Amino acid sequence: MEDFEFDCWSCWETNVLQGRPKGFWTTTHYEVPSEWDCWSCGASNTTPDDY
Repeated sequence: MEDFEFDCWSCWETNVLQGRPKGFWTTTHYEVPSEWDCWSCGASNTTPDDY
């Protein structure tokens, strides 16, 4: 697993999401949740398309 940091659009607090490898053979492509809630303010966020 790899940690990815994203900023909340509402409060700009940093959120850490864990990404899982897309396959057992790769360490460069990860799946992260497409939507997540900020731990600080609870706002719903979306992950940028480049992840």
